[in-house]
Amino acid sequence: MGFSMKQLLFLCTGNYYRSRFAEVYFNHHAGSRGLRWRADSRALARDLAATGTQGPISRFALAACGEHGIPMLVPPRYPIMAEDGDFAAADRIIALSRLEHEPMVCAHFPAVLERVEFLEIGDIDIEQPSAAIARLARHLDDIIMGLGETA
Repeated sequence: MGFSMKQLLFLCTGNYYRSRFAEVYFNHHAGSRGLRWRADSRALARDLAATGTQGPISRFALAACGEHGIPMLVPPRYPIMAEDGDFAAADRIIALSRLEHEPMVCAHFPAVLERVEFLEIGDIDIEQPSAAIARLARHLDDIIMGLGETA
């Protein structure tokens, strides 16, 4: 009997900084522990051009991955907007900020609101990236440890 991979979906505004770091960090560490979970990430903003992203991924996310010794796909993919199918495929959904993202989920994907867990990791205009990434990494470590205990 085979075991299928479970899917974790990280959500943020532009799928450029926080959710992308969360996806890469989670996949690296969950994979090294042999967990049967795989993460993906998506943007809640309906107009990615309006988010001000420049290139495929934030320099802060890239730098943090390097600091954590996590290799990146070359070239990294560009941000992707969330669609209904992303939620249908997800076993667990985590948005990176209740303050920012709960209104977006309510507006665009109200049927999945009760399934979404919220962290509170501020974007670069709210919180210094070094502090935000450090807190996010601690949350991710806790999530990974919790999944390992239930395996």
